Amino acid sequence: MIRSLSLIYIAALGLSGCAGPIQTRVKNHMAVALPDQPGFAFPKSIDGENPTQQLAKRLIAAALIEKGFRPNDNPRLLVETALAERPADIAIAAGETDQRNQVATAKTRELLQSCKDKEHRLTIGIFDITDGTQVYSGSAAEYHCKGTLQQSLPHLVDGALAELGKRVTDQARIETHIRVGTD
Repeated sequence: MIRSLSLIYIAALGLSGCAGPIQTRVKNHMAVALPDQPGFAFPKSIDGENPTQQLAKRLIAAALIEKGFRPNDNPRLLVETALAERPADIAIAAGETDQRNQVATAKTRELLQSCKDKEHRLTIGIFDITDGTQVYSGSAAEYHCKGTLQQSLPHLVDGALAELGKRVTDQARIETHIRVGTD
């Protein structure tokens, strides 16, 4: 009996995959105050965009509009975005050899995990076009075994824009948001 229960428990853990808590790692910095009635635009794409990039921009635009921003052909703010998906078991560092900064650490596979994790990452920078000042920066990243980047996007957008319009600070705010789900 105990052996049967143990096997059932192990099988249930194996089938759970990404159904456990999902951590959205967030880093935000509100560097300067927002201008009054902030109009925004994305830079014109030279090479065209894939459907996932287009979805990201639609979600970001909707979130900005909800926060009181408005799309504008002659904007004060330029919204730059970067979207990435990479194998999570690869670390990423930047900078010179003697001053390397760890951008992303390598993630190890969880016990009984059925597939390799990928990291989904969204980075947003908002710049004042009049003087080139970076007004806001935000990034959000998640590890997923089976979830897609498209499924992660709403959560990444929420995380990356979480501090937009809030208090101006000298340093970035780093936190982890936790949710339960499969995407």
